Amino acid sequence: MNLTLNTSDVQYQLVQDAQSLESACQSLATAKVIGIDTETTGLDPRTHRLRLVQIAAEKMPVMIVDLAAIPIAKLKPLRQLLTNDSTKVFHNGKFDLSFLSMANLQSTGPYFDTQLASQVLFAGLKKSHTLAALASKFLKIELNKDLQNSDFSGKLSNDQLEYAAIDAAILLPLQKVLSAHLKRAQLLPTAFLEFEAMPAVAQMELNGMLLDQQKWLAVSLDLEAKKQVAALQLKELKIRHSSQLSLLPEYTDCVNPESPQQVLAALQSKGIPIDSTNKKTLIPLASQYPIIRALLDYRKSKITSPSLLEHVHPVTGRIHAQYRQCGARSGRFSCRSPNLQNIPRDKAIRSCFVASPGYKIIKADYSQIELRITAFLSGDRRMLKAYQQGRDLHTLTASLITGKPLSGITAEDRRLAKAINFGLIYGMGAAKLQVYAETEYGVMMTLEEAQLFRKRFFQVYSGVAKWHDRIRSTVYGRGVREIRTIGGRRRRWENKPRLSELLNHPVQGTSADITKIAIAKLFKTLGKTGAKLIGTVHDEILLECPEEQVAPVSRILQKCMLSAAAQFLNPLPVGVEIQVQESWG
Repeated sequence: MNLTLNTSDVQYQLVQDAQSLESACQSLATAKVIGIDTETTGLDPRTHRLRLVQIAAEKMPVMIVDLAAIPIAKLKPLRQLLTNDSTKVFHNGKFDLSFLSMANLQSTGPYFDTQLASQVLFAGLKKSHTLAALASKFLKIELNKDLQNSDFSGKLSNDQLEYAAIDAAILLPLQKVLSAHLKRAQLLPTAFLEFEAMPAVAQMELNGMLLDQQKWLAVSLDLEAKKQVAALQLKELKIRHSSQLSLLPEYTDCVNPESPQQVLAALQSKGIPIDSTNKKTLIPLASQYPIIRALLDYRKSKITSPSLLEHVHPVTGRIHAQYRQCGARSGRFSCRSPNLQNIPRDKAIRSCFVASPGYKIIKADYSQIELRITAFLSGDRRMLKAYQQGRDLHTLTASLITGKPLSGITAEDRRLAKAINFGLIYGMGAAKLQVYAETEYGVMMTLEEAQLFRKRFFQVYSGVAKWHDRIRSTVYGRGVREIRTIGGRRRRWENKPRLSELLNHPVQGTSADITKIAIAKLFKTLGKTGAKLIGTVHDEILLECPEEQVAPVSRILQKCMLSAAAQFLNPLPVGVEIQVQESWG
């Protein structure tokens, strides 16, 4: 395998007319693998434009197509090349595919993305996944990226053209070496799962979500009002102890509730025995001290993400968040600008995200997917039997934990069971379960109750207890610093991991794998329905669909999601809950 590439020897052909384009594309048509890169006039595919498309194949000069010089009607040879059956190698292909799509130069797979490949290979470790970092690590080539942010909108210099050619040419040897590493690590299936999801993610970002701006303003005002009510209650916070006043002399009159240091000093001066203002410390004391309840309410009323109105795009009027496929160490998506995964589940807030006129939002969730994965991994007989019989595991847990008959389980009992189920499958201790139940489900329990519930949970689900013991003895106890999902997605640690992390990755990572497979399948099958993928939050998928297509699209969505889950969990039955709404709420 020849992996050498002397960047000073990279040859290129600048294509600026239709005849040269046809000739160059014909010579590239037989290549089984091509490297593709683009140069653009900016970073926003909705307002900036695609200037260059560079395509590299082995033993051939890099073709650089100058789109400013060739009429759109004459680009058919390029379209054919981008949609043939060759493997297309990108680096951060989501960016390139977005610009290609906006230029009406759609590409089809199979794909290989060197950035995603590196992220899969090094998941959990602190590594740079830039093209320059990968070229340096794997090829011992130092790429000069000085021209990365240069102006590609006007007359192009020889240095810019050479820079563009090298970025495409480097992808070919990089793909070979990364493929070899992925194969040795048994990570090729995970990497190809990511590659197949990539075009769907690019399109999801382009589609964006519609925000009802007037409704959002009203909701924001309401939240602000609630925040002010809680702030008024917090005005009684004063720092009274002279020793603390000498440390914080400027805070004698009132305390800033945004300052953990001031809040801690004020609470301590009231005789409350705490050494921190984090949720874990405050929640067990909330029922005893009304001022702590007010503080928690104040924090809850704040929306953590910045004003969504800042992110409404001036051209589309929609919010186009940026999704990172391997943003979390588990393989889950992360999201920014803005972080839509952080939008509270509050119905008033989520109902501000609406469908366009003539469309509906189709929201689909996997039913208890993390618990089903836990049942599959642990082999717990009671869990497996419950799912085989189509029973609700939260109701069953509530009955087993409280001793009540199934018919007597209330909504409050089920909410308690939900907190217990989702908390304890990852090995939470009693104190953490107490905090988790309050913060995530609004369920209050004493530490003694949390200890009792924890003990009962592992008695009734002994298979889960044995799975935990198995991970504790064979991985955690031996200092092993990696673990995998059902499909083989690996997470590694620099230092010894916590037991909860070793339990978490196989479950949440498998859930991420399932969601990504579903998204990839959807992208291929939605076709001409007019439905668009507009978002995903963990095991939830959101589509915006023409009203007349809701029924067939719902069936397609359910089929894709069930098929994706079956790849890992068969024969365990999986449920998908689909709702058709005017909004996300």
